[in-house]
Amino acid sequence: MRFSLGARGFPLPLSILLFVAAPCFSKGTITDVNFTTQAVTEATVEMAEENVTSSSYPELIPMEVTLLVIETSDAVVEKNVTIGNPASIELKCNFSTTQPLQYVNVYWTKGNDQLNRTSSMRVLENILQAHIRLTVTDKMHMDNYSCVFEATKERKGTFHFKVPEIYTKEKPLVNYERDSAVLNCNSKNYVPLEWMWYTSNGSEKVPIDIMMKNKYEILPSKYNETKLKIKHLQATESGLYWCHAIFHLGESEGKQNLKVLSYLVPLKPFLAVTAEVVILVTGIFLYELYSKRRQTATESGKDFEQVEQLKSEDHNGVDKKNQRTRHRKSDVNMN
Repeated sequence: MRFSLGARGFPLPLSILLFVAAPCFSKGTITDVNFTTQAVTEATVEMAEENVTSSSYPELIPMEVTLLVIETSDAVVEKNVTIGNPASIELKCNFSTTQPLQYVNVYWTKGNDQLNRTSSMRVLENILQAHIRLTVTDKMHMDNYSCVFEATKERKGTFHFKVPEIYTKEKPLVNYERDSAVLNCNSKNYVPLEWMWYTSNGSEKVPIDIMMKNKYEILPSKYNETKLKIKHLQATESGLYWCHAIFHLGESEGKQNLKVLSYLVPLKPFLAVTAEVVILVTGIFLYELYSKRRQTATESGKDFEQVEQLKSEDHNGVDKKNQRTRHRKSDVNMN
């Protein structure tokens, strides 16, 4: 939408600007094929294509979300908007620019489609504020909505409508065989219409039969959380478990990893240490035994050498004695 304040050389006062621009900013309600929007200057919400009015949802939650879009910045401007129940949401985009505001064109988009409606405007000094109000009552309303400002450069801000996230423990839940495990999921400040649990079977999710009371039990908890107790655990039950929440405006899920260990698992480190100690002690014992045998063999060798030496000495002594005896006999005979 492009609007003019007058001749370029003769700018009009702000009061005249508002008086002249007011008719352009209050063209009434324009209905999109998927939802009803209205200018904030109007007090009613007209009937949408699916025949929904504000009176049909007396508990519509009022919400207001604002983005700041700066013409001189190339940064992506976006915000996640969490909606858990039917709501009346006012989206506001404040566009900061140094250009004359009368030459700024503004429009809104849903996804990649331009909305066929007139945006309501407000001028606050050098800020141009564009805003629309949406009645969000169905899954088809959950989309991305953007305000687009066409000036010297095109800039936009995007609102991502999302259902509430589901929160679980990030670390795996570790239990042992024949024990019980309790899986927990919560949606914080949002209350789902229903909770459901699934287990993984390869790439598929298989619903858990909570009617098997001897195996599964849904524990009492707050409305915004669910607790599943699994009894008599088996090692084959390790894997991912999914909690699925159904809200008015969509569905969301979280996952938790369960690890079921055998009782032998905690003993493995102890057994490993024990085996290392046994091996070490055995090695020391064998080394000591070998050393003693070697020492005994060495001592036996020395003893044998000593005996042989003594024998040799004794033999040499006998030989010498015999020689002396022969010499004496020879001497006697000669005399």
